[in-house]
Formats: sequence, C-alpha cells, structure tokens
Amino acid sequence: MKSIALVINRLIPGPRMQPVLDQIAAWCAGRDLIAVHVENEPGEWRGLAEARRLGVDLVITLGGDGTVLAGSRMFADQGVPIMGVRLGRLGFLSEVEPAGVAAALENLADGRFTTERRLMLEARLMRDGEVRHRELCLNDVVLSRGATLRAIELEFEIDDEPVARYAGDGLIVSTPTGSTAYSLSAGGPILAPDLEAVLVTPLCPHSLWIRPLVVAPRSGIRLFLTRPAVKPVVVVDGQESWTISEEDVLQVRRAEHDCRLVRFGSKDRFQVLRLKFQGNNSR
Repeated sequence: MKSIALVINRLIPGPRMQPVLDQIAAWCAGRDLIAVHVENEPGEWRGLAEARRLGVDLVITLGGDGTVLAGSRMFADQGVPIMGVRLGRLGFLSEVEPAGVAAALENLADGRFTTERRLMLEARLMRDGEVRHRELCLNDVVLSRGATLRAIELEFEIDDEPVARYAGDGLIVSTPTGSTAYSLSAGGPILAPDLEAVLVTPLCPHSLWIRPLVVAPRSGIRLFLTRPAVKPVVVVDGQESWTISEEDVLQVRRAEHDCRLVRFGSKDRFQVLRLKFQGNNSR
C-alpha cells in the first residue's frame, strides 16, 4: 500500500473529526503512506482529481453513510476498497467507530480484513440520443415530482417491455444496499445486501395494482415522462440531482463496477438492521 484517500465530511464538528484525522496521519507517517484529503466544498470535492490521478490503494471515509455513498461514486471504477468511519448517526455502511480506528488501521496493515462487494447502478439521462448526465450510485436513482405537490405522469420499461404507466410522485430504482433507504419508506421490501437483484419501487402511485418489483441485475430500465410537468428531478443517492423534461429518457442498469466495503471479522448481516429499527430491544 502506497497511498490512501481520506474522504472527509467537513460538516462533522471539528472536535469529533480532528482526533480521528490525527490518528490516521500518525499511522500514515509511520508507514510512509501518502494521504490525500478529499473534502466537500460547495459544488465540488477538493482533492478528488489528485486522488484519482495518484491511483490510491484504499479509501477511508470520515462521516456517515452519505460520505460512504459519495466515496463509492468517486472510486468504485478504480476497484478501491472503502473503509467507513462512523462519525455521523448509526448507519448501515460505515462500520468503524471512532474508538476503534486504531485497531482497524492495524488490522488493515496486517491484512486482517475482507471486502464485501455491493452491487452499484449506473444512471444516464439521455436527450436526442446523447448522454446529458451520467452517474454511478450505491443506493438508488429516483425520478421525483420535485418540489411541486402536483403528481407527475410517467412510464417505465424493463428490457424494452412496457411495464406500467401511472400518475404519482415518481419511481425509485435501488440496489439491495439501497433497499433500506428511500425505497423502504415507500413500502419496498428489504433485500439482503449481497443479493444479485435490482428493486423498482413506485412512489405513491395513483393505482391499486402497481407494486414494487424485484428484477434481474442485468435488466435495463427506462423511465420517461408522459406529459409535461413542473420541475421534476432525477436524484442519485440523495446527493446528485438533474432536471428532467418530457423529451428525456432516464436509463438505469447495473454498473460495470461493484463497491468494495472493508469488513473486519464476521458479523450478523442483520445486526445493524436490528439496532437501527429496534434499538436495544431485539434479542
């Protein structure tokens, strides 16, 4: 290992962030590792271009699950493992607590870790046959009515076969990782994180028969508006957003690259779910 990227959420208060940064800096200095800071600033991630040019061997995210999501989009195509340090609220993706950073770093140095592969999606917004926007995501792609309260009319296809046309608030296409996020709130099922599948969840459809669908991971999904609407948007991982118009087509399919999350030892895959949703009352 020669270099690492630290994806830093600067919204985390300094008293929580700085002790962790100091531990990582000392660990890197003792091993002659280069550490590139990738920090969120308005409209950009400062340091990202340098980290990608350098070709880092490891990504450590400092924040919550949103920081892991951002890190996955930045580095998944380089096949880099990601270790999440949980400085935000209880999450599903960031495994290491601040008190456990020193032990985690030593385990990394000694090779005592595994990587857990998570399916990712690629979203493309097409207009006149050209790609206007393209992004990877670890959680979900959402076509939403946006800020207006008026329902939108949309249609979606799976592998070029029309599935449904309806009015509602939109539609979510999520990975198994993202099944515990927005899709769950919209009535979708929880999928095991290692499942090879894609989840399609309508948002408040004005229809009694349209329900969430679980489809094959290589399925191609196409979404488009069927009538003009007021400022509908496409939102990727809850972080990146694009406007969409009636002439646009949103294409979603499995990405070529998976996310690799660093894991230490074996863990009950549903332990975090129990803690997240049931607190300490679960057995």
